[in-house]
Amino acid sequence: MSKLEGGLLSGPRQRLTPEEFRSLEELRHRPKQRMVSDEHRERLIKAGYVRALVAPNDGVYDLALTGRGLRRLEIGK
Repeated sequence: MSKLEGGLLSGPRQRLTPEEFRSLEELRHRPKQRMVSDEHRERLIKAGYVRALVAPNDGVYDLALTGRGLRRLEIGK
């Protein structure tokens, strides 16, 4: 079983701070990570809510919400 199958996708919902949740909402509307802090970006990626599509260009990442991230936004905090 891969890590994704047994870990991130099936694991419990990660606790997010209100600021991290707002960052997740921001990424829904603007996938270029300009306003999201590096710390929030890394936590959201680690939790499986977003993924980096390409390597950073001038320090800006193109990020995409995962299915898990979309579901988290639907349920709320």
